Amino acid sequence: MKRVLLGGFKHESCSFVPGLATLDTFRRHHLLEGQEVLSPARGTGQETDGVIAVAKEAGVELIPTIDAFAGAAPPVADSAYEYLCERILAGAREHRGTLDGVMLPLHGAMTTETREDPEGELIGKVREIVGPDIPIVVSFDMHCHLTDLSVRPADAIVGYHTHPHVDFFDTGARAMRILVKAMNGEARPVVAHRKMRMMASAERHNTSVGPMSEVMARIREIEQEPGILAATVFATQPWMDVQELGWSTVVVADRDRALAQAKADEIALMLWERRERFLVQKTPIKEAVAAALAGEGKPFILADSSDSVSGGSYGDGNWLLRALLEMGYQETALLTCTDPEAVAVCFAAGVGAEVTVPIGGKLTPQFFQPLTVTGYVKTLSDGNYMSDLPPNPVHIGRQAVLQVRGISIVLSEQPAMTIDQSVYHSVGMEPRHFKVVGVKSPGGFRAVYGPFAAGIFELDAPGPTDSELTRLPFTKIRRPLWPWDRDLAKPW
Repeated sequence: MKRVLLGGFKHESCSFVPGLATLDTFRRHHLLEGQEVLSPARGTGQETDGVIAVAKEAGVELIPTIDAFAGAAPPVADSAYEYLCERILAGAREHRGTLDGVMLPLHGAMTTETREDPEGELIGKVREIVGPDIPIVVSFDMHCHLTDLSVRPADAIVGYHTHPHVDFFDTGARAMRILVKAMNGEARPVVAHRKMRMMASAERHNTSVGPMSEVMARIREIEQEPGILAATVFATQPWMDVQELGWSTVVVADRDRALAQAKADEIALMLWERRERFLVQKTPIKEAVAAALAGEGKPFILADSSDSVSGGSYGDGNWLLRALLEMGYQETALLTCTDPEAVAVCFAAGVGAEVTVPIGGKLTPQFFQPLTVTGYVKTLSDGNYMSDLPPNPVHIGRQAVLQVRGISIVLSEQPAMTIDQSVYHSVGMEPRHFKVVGVKSPGGFRAVYGPFAAGIFELDAPGPTDSELTRLPFTKIRRPLWPWDRDLAKPW
């Protein structure tokens, strides 16, 4: 029986919010060690589940080390990264000499206090331990920040094919199948990548429509060509202030690195030729609200990507709430806001009590300011529920629903992702019943909300995950880089 070391962690860093992610940040989502990694405690349908399924089919024994997830947040404290990294390295040292392969389900967009590519550092350290002949396969999120640190020590790199992300299980399964082929001598994977001088926000990463759908169609064709094992594009998390910021393309071939490089370059050129179509045109907030009021049906989804919790923001923005109140909005609306102080006020007052409390703007004051409102406490909750995308247990601290006229504000002590409806369902709110529903996401919400939305508006607002990247205070990126340098003639 082949033996495979399994371990990984996932975190997407945002450079424009204060603070650091710690081990407690991971524990609020999940941090599993040893045999727990093979249990359903992390949820279902994850990459690790795809790895487990293929391993079972192939008769492979998995040696689990760690499985940790922290969503998106500020950069990770060095001490937390070193703890996670050491769990995997300790497993590699303990089982060195008995391993046939290594499988690392990672995210790829983590930074720490002192590291710009900590996942690449991890892969390199694993390679040093297991030696040059043991195949290492890595899976990454589509928003991976890929550098040579990751590419050099890896035999294969596999990424998501969907945005909004729905192919978690399939990505893990595809990666594990490549590893099984490598261990059985059926293939000798080699990886090539092309780093591009191009960035764009996540709204146009949608793989079902627009320019990305055209590129993904070609990727699927390439993956069916002789000698090709995998192909992907990494549309890098855009809110990381790192030197090597830029999109990447990756192709894994069987033995033929030149073939892999040629295909990676072909995909990169397709992206570059479509670069202007990846730019986002936003709607002013009050204009979007007026259009929703004038429209028939419900709900109208108003997406504030500048405060994207799935991109690393704290979710304490209140631009949409402010606009609704200034406009004298009388219809129904459903919003979220992270505000532990306001939650405490609601819990102290109790259900049914009227409170006057400042909402939002306390965690990222460089972008948002508190807004004082008066309403009644409609619901109180412990903030524990299961998300749908990805399927994970969620712990966002206590929740309170504050009703301000027709506006239901779901307050939470910790940031809540809104790429699915779970945060609203957890407090008994059904988005389909509201005229306006706020989501803090640059596009990941479309898989869930798109099929039943009466309309979708992307709001023009400043914030730490602003889609207008040139408005953000980047200091480390290497220029020239598009779209900062719109006259850039070559993609690499």
